Amino acid sequence: MSKHKAALEEIINLIKEKNFILAKDKLIKFDKEKNYHYFNVFGFVLQELGEFNDAEKNYIKSYELNKDFFEARFNLACLYFKKKSYLEAEKIFLELVNKIKDDYLSYYNLGLIRFENKDYHSALDLFKKSTNIQIDFYSAYHQIALTYEKLGDINEAIKNYKIAISLNKEKLNVSWNNLGVIYLRSKNFEEAFKCFKEASNLNGDKSLVFNNVASAYFELGESFYGKMYLEKAAQYNKSNTKIISRLLGVFPYNNYEFSDYKFWADQFRKSIKNLSFDFNKINSFKKKKRIGFFGADFVNHPVGYFLLDLLPKIKLNNLDIYIYSNSSNEDDLSKQLKENVIKWEKVFEIHTSQIINLIRSDNIDILIDMSGHTDNGNLEIFANRAAPIQLSWASFLATTGIKEIDYIIGDPHVTPKNTKEYFSEKIINLSNIWCHLSTSNIPHIDAVESPVIKNGFITFGSFNNLNKINNEVIKVWSDILNGVEGSKLFIKNFQLNNNLAKNILIEKFRKNNISPERLILENSSSREDTLNKYNLIDIALDTFPWNGGTTSFELSWMCVPLLTLSGDRFMARCGESINRNLNMADFIAYNSQEYILKAIKYSSNIKLLDYARSHLRSSSRKSVLFNSNAFAKAFLDCLNKVVDFYKKENNEFKNV
Repeated sequence: MSKHKAALEEIINLIKEKNFILAKDKLIKFDKEKNYHYFNVFGFVLQELGEFNDAEKNYIKSYELNKDFFEARFNLACLYFKKKSYLEAEKIFLELVNKIKDDYLSYYNLGLIRFENKDYHSALDLFKKSTNIQIDFYSAYHQIALTYEKLGDINEAIKNYKIAISLNKEKLNVSWNNLGVIYLRSKNFEEAFKCFKEASNLNGDKSLVFNNVASAYFELGESFYGKMYLEKAAQYNKSNTKIISRLLGVFPYNNYEFSDYKFWADQFRKSIKNLSFDFNKINSFKKKKRIGFFGADFVNHPVGYFLLDLLPKIKLNNLDIYIYSNSSNEDDLSKQLKENVIKWEKVFEIHTSQIINLIRSDNIDILIDMSGHTDNGNLEIFANRAAPIQLSWASFLATTGIKEIDYIIGDPHVTPKNTKEYFSEKIINLSNIWCHLSTSNIPHIDAVESPVIKNGFITFGSFNNLNKINNEVIKVWSDILNGVEGSKLFIKNFQLNNNLAKNILIEKFRKNNISPERLILENSSSREDTLNKYNLIDIALDTFPWNGGTTSFELSWMCVPLLTLSGDRFMARCGESINRNLNMADFIAYNSQEYILKAIKYSSNIKLLDYARSHLRSSSRKSVLFNSNAFAKAFLDCLNKVVDFYKKENNEFKNV
């Protein structure tokens, strides 16, 4: 073998091994004839190293040396596609299909370009042209299936994923995974789990598979297994901020060690890209401060309910309000919120750097995160200091792990001073309660006397997310039911729309000696109907360690006594804060045995129970929980405090 040929083969082997740095070094030192093959290979190596401009020059040089060497032309088009220069890429691919008979790869790439531009019908035609030429082309069938998904033809999508799977010589997991997601969306959990199991045994990114398995478990209310698979996903890909954020968001469903949470919070922050920006400062001479709310739930959702009656009050106090909505959804409540803002900006699917630039160009003084580690949050914005002062409030009631968020808003009950170790943010407490519920959109429904008086038996109830009803909660609730003869438990939430979730829940209670006849299980319904259903409950049982939030506010509005088990962190103390502000301290327990005993105590003394309910009927709707004027004042005081702290830290008072 000649030295020239041996040198080329060595470079090709390095490329196969993906050792592009060494391949580049050898190509630079290559002292033989540098023909069109050389420039094409060099272009490919440079492209893989991310050196796109030099790669482009080498592909062009290769083609100039041999106008019949279409491989260099094809590689140049692929480079343009990778750079998202779709017009340049499309021009070359069209040129190639006109020059080369049966060029299935160029048809395929043209399909990808049309797919990226959301021209799905055209993309489908091009992918099919590709498979007509190359009948065993796995990638094209996968893309055909994906395109049918986008067009809403699920049957054709399933059919083509199955064809792709049959042609999958490289044993890739992506088609099995996508097929599993289709079954998951249609609530066919058995088929979904089968697909995800197949995908987990094949090549590819297993973190996406484990993430989808977690989604299936959460839909079924199986938070223990959901968290377990999310942790597997995060372990598999420790730089995937979306998966790690999702993991952090589900930790509080079950008891957990804070050290484990902190590990993943630190990993999340390390994985965030630090973008380069010139930092804004607050202009102290501005007459009006600008406050921005960032989140994904400015709709008929707890976040929307928290803001609805607050915004009209605070905008009257030298504040201009901006909302940055990280969602495509809007509804009637969104329209009401818009009436009180200077600017409503949809930032869904906009790159993080663009969102930061937008917030900075709006000269926002205080930016408030209202998503945290929930769906469609984007804490990268806050990690890159989009505003001089940054707060976390109301939506995610735990530390974000983002040290650039200056404060988390709490109250003396949910975030007492001895809980500061659980936060990377500083705690700033409102005077009474961390949040309030807007009442302007609550239908008028009268509260009633204790249902036991009419029914002759005690009805306990919880309308919380099924994932909060973990195995420990079920055990404690079962002990209560077993201790109160003839009592029933009313559970109502959206997951109970699914029969499998309902059957899993029934079986968990059966294992704790509670028969199905003692359970009233109901799926989701309108807000008005849900509020009416609170009138069927004698005692609401709070979940733990993640207490109820909006459900607890709503049942308090309906004057239902809430029995809560208080813990050591924000999410585990919401019920305590609500009850203390309602003067219902005797309905707070600090361990599971006390929780059980208090449930039995009030169930066995109907006069005492109805007295507690009468107290709520006379006072709850007048309380700070629903007083938007009092809450707005406390909220504004909080904002003024953080501005004063900011000025002191920036030495703005030193000459005053």
